[in-house]
Amino acid sequence: MMTMSRITDRTTIDGTYLAFTPTTSMESAMASAVPGDRQPSFMQAAHLDLRTETSETGEQDDIWLGFTYRVPGRFDAEAMARAITRWVQRHGVMRGWFVADADRPTGWTRVDLAPADIAFTPREGGPVTADEVNERVSDDFRAGCNPLGRIGYSFRAVAGEDETIFYIGLDHSYTDGFSFFLVYYELDALYTEEVGGAATELPPVGDFMDFAQVERERVADVDINHPSLPGWADFWFAGDQELGRFPLPLGTVVDEPVELEHQQQLLLTGDEAAALDAAAERLGTRTTQLVYAAVGLAGRELGQAQSLRFLNPVHTRDAPEWLLAAGWFINVMPVHIDVSDGDLVEVAGRVRQAFRTARTASELPAMKIYDVVEQALGVKLSQVGERFMLSYMDLRHLPGATTWGEADAVLVSRGGRDTNATSWIMREDTGMYVETILPGTAEALAAAPRLYGRTAEILRGVL
Repeated sequence: MMTMSRITDRTTIDGTYLAFTPTTSMESAMASAVPGDRQPSFMQAAHLDLRTETSETGEQDDIWLGFTYRVPGRFDAEAMARAITRWVQRHGVMRGWFVADADRPTGWTRVDLAPADIAFTPREGGPVTADEVNERVSDDFRAGCNPLGRIGYSFRAVAGEDETIFYIGLDHSYTDGFSFFLVYYELDALYTEEVGGAATELPPVGDFMDFAQVERERVADVDINHPSLPGWADFWFAGDQELGRFPLPLGTVVDEPVELEHQQQLLLTGDEAAALDAAAERLGTRTTQLVYAAVGLAGRELGQAQSLRFLNPVHTRDAPEWLLAAGWFINVMPVHIDVSDGDLVEVAGRVRQAFRTARTASELPAMKIYDVVEQALGVKLSQVGERFMLSYMDLRHLPGATTWGEADAVLVSRGGRDTNATSWIMREDTGMYVETILPGTAEALAAAPRLYGRTAEILRGVL
């Protein structure tokens, strides 16, 4: 099972601290590299703007994503450096960074290195205790995972006698969550080959930065008359001018963010999830529709919610070359489900229709929608305080998924502050569970287990 946690809560070991850094030749290539013509994607540009705002206001800036896993046996740092080099060479988005450029429409432009310029080397940082490791890695990630002016990612490890904990941290502009699920498989396969194991043949992938240029060109002339706009307008006005709300009170106040916490909760065992598949077929619906409907019904029972409203992340990997590519291939679509009456199957039917409506609204990048609305109406959707992100991810067929538990794979972050929750309902062979990042208020920490506990009970009721 893949888990999420604050990096300081990650179980680790005593050992030798290792950093994998650019070689002298790569540093020289970075120093002489010049900006090109490529622009950031819509999501990247918004993220870079946020980074600039937080740096200018002096706020703590920890906008990085991290991933860690265990490497069994005696660690070969040189082999891992070669694996990292090959992995970065493989993914175009990893081979560059951004610089400010006032002459560009986005205010940013991209600097890229050639694959041949990429080379990493291990550097020992002395002995470190388990109590010290995670804070040290976190501090390194805060400094190193910034894509403004140089590469914005870092690789670290603590090597023990018979096992190693490996850490990778990236600024969010390099990756979405789905890409992170692929990192372990690819790095592990490359490292295995480099230490003399089986050769790996990873399929070719495209460069996300090429995707970003095509996406911008495709929507360059969009205005307020585009067919996607009515869907967003309906969603906006149907919810008191909010972008979704967690079904139960979180004890927070808009524009007064609090420290975030992680929670993981099992919804169904593997056997129960398989039984839900069978129940969905019997009832003439789909498993995902039953899951969303159950969340909505739980919100109605526990919080008198009349609707389930959320932003649903959807991938934009619309061609074979993007399927396994690293990058921020994500859009969001607005989903509004009426749960004021009806049983599970009836609400599941509304889920189906709500997603059909939302897909029309998602034909444009959400950030483009925000730009168009702001220009036409003066409403800054990107600054709306109330929003709830909810998604369902079936991870069973991803490369490496069956070995995540054995590798002790953990998605990590330093933390953050917000007033809203984000929930990922994940399906693996071992079961269906929900990962939630939510404000650390007493009300919120009690609300999520209540909501998803009741969700599980509703789903079990049809098995």
